[in-house]
Amino acid sequence: MATIHHVISVGRTYRGSQHRLAWRDYVRNTWRALPALVLPVLILGGIASGAFTPTEASVVAVFYALFAGRVIYRTLQWTMLPGIIARSGLMTASVLIIVGMSAAFAWVLTVSRVPQDMTQWIIGMRLSPLAFLFAVNVLLLAFGIFIEPLPGIVVLVPILAPIAHALGINDLQFGIVVIVNLTMGMITPPVGGLLFVTSIVARVPLARLVKELWPFLWAQLVVLALLSLFPALSAWLPNAFGYR
Repeated sequence: MATIHHVISVGRTYRGSQHRLAWRDYVRNTWRALPALVLPVLILGGIASGAFTPTEASVVAVFYALFAGRVIYRTLQWTMLPGIIARSGLMTASVLIIVGMSAAFAWVLTVSRVPQDMTQWIIGMRLSPLAFLFAVNVLLLAFGIFIEPLPGIVVLVPILAPIAHALGINDLQFGIVVIVNLTMGMITPPVGGLLFVTSIVARVPLARLVKELWPFLWAQLVVLALLSLFPALSAWLPNAFGYR
């Protein structure tokens, strides 16, 4: 992704600040940013350690942000809270409407047994391991557009995983390929939940956002192809930590 950002920035002649900062400026800016940088550490660390659930993590994050904005940075005034709450409610409602419609459509697909029928069709083709992975990629990319990652895993993986294992495909490789495929659906039109969230939060029209998306989607497809062709790319890090 960094390469894509670099190519786009060079092609559009984006330029950063020409002013060179001294080391003390870097240290001072880092020190000022530390309270804000603690927030993702607090969320992910609390969830990973079992201190609180993802839902509880959101509450902790809100109160920490309130504390940091009011006490540490002193940029948050109490009079701002009604407007912040109203905007948050509007953004949340917009996102939940989209997620709800996506879930309803996924339910229709599941009840109609469309994913299961497609899976059985792929299994019936008796493909080689590499051809099977290619077919799975096409299947998951297609259904990932309409199905959230969790329902996709619940519906498709119990059927596909045993076949992949029987064909000798590395379990870690298959799992990572599935996750990458389904999460790509979150940024793929027309449903792409993360696209709508980003559009609402950043206040950027969805059409403009989709127009800028394609180089990153192509990069994701290249990554997906490499993961499918070379099992070692997806297995080396878990293997280094003892997961076989």
